[in-house]
Amino acid sequence: MSKQVIHPLTGHVYRLTEDGLVEVTDPRTGVQGIFDFQARWQSGELRHADLQMAGWVGRLAQRRAPRQPEE
Repeated sequence: MSKQVIHPLTGHVYRLTEDGLVEVTDPRTGVQGIFDFQARWQSGELRHADLQMAGWVGRLAQRRAPRQPEE
């Protein structure tokens, strides 16, 4: 199961995608958007995300990205 957090005020669901981006879904309308860990819009109908929530969900993926083997 992927990392997921529900925003306490809006109810939006912030979920980490396999490629390290943050998918934000409004469960009331079903509208979705894809953002990076700094809440910069990448795609989708939903155009705004909470910077703090996107950071909590997405920043860990940035830090844990696999390192390239040294030659």
